[in-house]
Amino acid sequence: MSDAEVFEHLLSRTMYDRLFRSSAMSAGNLYPTYLPIGHEKRRLLRPRAASRETVNHPFRIDARAWWVMLIVSVVALGTSGYLAWSSFTASPVAGCDGGSVFNCEHVLHSRWSTVLSLPVSVPALVLYSTVLSLLLWNPGSESATRTRASVLGAASLTAGMAAIWFVGLQIFSLNHLCPYCLVAHGCGIVLATTFLWNRPITSPGLKWTAGFATLSIAGLIALQSMNAEPETFEVIEYADPVPAQLGTPTTSPVETQDEMLFESPVANLNADSSQPIHQLGRELQSVLGMLAHPAALLTLQVTEPAGQPHTVSILNGTKLDTASWPLLGNSDAQFVLVEMYDYTCPHCQRTHATIEKVRKQYGDRLAVITLPVPLDGKCNPTIRSTHASHRESCELAKLAIAVWLTDRSQFDGFHHYLFDAKPGYAQAMAKAKTIVAGDKLDEHLRSTLPGDFIKQHIKLYQKAGAGTIPKFLFPKATTAGSIESPDALIRLINQHLTS
Repeated sequence: MSDAEVFEHLLSRTMYDRLFRSSAMSAGNLYPTYLPIGHEKRRLLRPRAASRETVNHPFRIDARAWWVMLIVSVVALGTSGYLAWSSFTASPVAGCDGGSVFNCEHVLHSRWSTVLSLPVSVPALVLYSTVLSLLLWNPGSESATRTRASVLGAASLTAGMAAIWFVGLQIFSLNHLCPYCLVAHGCGIVLATTFLWNRPITSPGLKWTAGFATLSIAGLIALQSMNAEPETFEVIEYADPVPAQLGTPTTSPVETQDEMLFESPVANLNADSSQPIHQLGRELQSVLGMLAHPAALLTLQVTEPAGQPHTVSILNGTKLDTASWPLLGNSDAQFVLVEMYDYTCPHCQRTHATIEKVRKQYGDRLAVITLPVPLDGKCNPTIRSTHASHRESCELAKLAIAVWLTDRSQFDGFHHYLFDAKPGYAQAMAKAKTIVAGDKLDEHLRSTLPGDFIKQHIKLYQKAGAGTIPKFLFPKATTAGSIESPDALIRLINQHLTS
C-alpha cells in the first residue's frame, strides 16, 4: 500500500471516529463506555442513568398518544362547555329529564356541583383548554419542552383524579348519574391513562406531577366540603289577584266566602258511608213525631246546624274538603298539607321521608292530603314521554286510591309501604289484599272512581303550573322540588299555614 493510500485511509477513519463520537454523545440515552485507542476497536454502548435522562432528554409524546389526548380533550372541552352554559342560563340539560338512575338535575344541583360558587364545569373548561394548548404548542428549546411535559402531566393526572372523585360521588353519595358528566369524566380518565402509558412509571419527574395533581384534588374536595346543602325546591308565590295562568278566580284568598270548592269524585262520601242513611232516618222520625204531636211544635228548640266540612285553601282561590280526598292523619287537624307526588319518583320518596319526620313532631296537629300525580302518559296527558321507571305509576296510584276507598283506616300504612318498599304493581296488589277486603278492592278497581280521582289531581297539577314534582300546595304559594330537610318543611308550614 502506498503512502498516499495509507494517509487517505487514516483520514477517512479519523473523520468517521469523530462523527460517531459526536452522534453518540448527543444521543439522549446513550454514551460511549470508552473511546477506542485504535481504529480497529469497537465502541461498547450502555443506557444512561434515569436521572441523566430527565435532564438531557425531555419527555416526548408518541404520535398515537398525542392524537388520543387531543381527541378526548376536545370532547371533554365541548361537554364541559355545554354544562357550564346550561348552568349559567338555567337551561334544562337536553335528554336528561330525570329518572331513577340518570338524573342530571339532581347531580348538577347538589352541594358537590360547585367550587367557589362556580359550577365545576368552569374549572374543567380551564383544565382542558390548558391541555389542548400544550398539545398544540411546539416548544423551541429543551427547557420549554421540559416545562410543557411537566404541566401537561400535572393537568392530565388532575383530570383523571377529578374524574374518579366525581364518578364516585355520583355512585356512592348522590345515587344518580349525569350522562354528560360521565362523558367528561371518562375523557379525563383516558387522558391520564394515555399520559402514563406514554411515560415510564419510574420516571423521577412523575412523582412531582402526581404530587401536584393530588394536592389539587385535595384542595378541590376541601373547598367543596365547605359548600352548604343547596335548596332542592322552589317556592312560587301568588300575588293578588290570582295570575290568569292558574285558571282560578281573581278574588283574593283572604275573601274565603268567594273561594271555590274543588269537588272530589266522592264529595258526598264520608268515612262512614251509612251515616247519611242514619241521619235521614232520624230526620224522618222527627218529622213523623211532630205530625203526631202538633203541640210539640210550640216547645221545639232550634238545634245547631250540621257541622260544616273542614276545608283547606290552596292555589289562591281553591278549597278542598279534607274528608273527600285521600288523607294521612285527622281530617280536622290544625295544619293540613296538600302534596302532589308519584310513588315511583325518587324525589318524592325522599320528600316522603321528610314528611314522616315532621309528622312525628306535630303529632295529630298535622295532616296531609295526598294527591298522586303519575308521571305516566297512560293516565297523565301532560307527560309526553314516559320514563321506564314510571311505567306502573298509573296502576300504583289507582291501587292506593282504591285502598283508601275500601278502608280509610288502612290507607296510611299502605301509603308508607308503597314509598318504603318500592314494590311493583303485582307485589303491591298482593299486599293490598292482605290488609283490606279483596272483593271490595276489586270492585273499586273495576269502577271509574280511581281514574276519576287521578283526572282531578291532574287538573290541580295543571293549575299549579305542572312541571316538577313533588309539589306542596299552600293558600298563596306552591313549592316544586324535593324537600329533604325537616327544618325546611317546618319553616314552610310556619310561613304559609299559620296566620
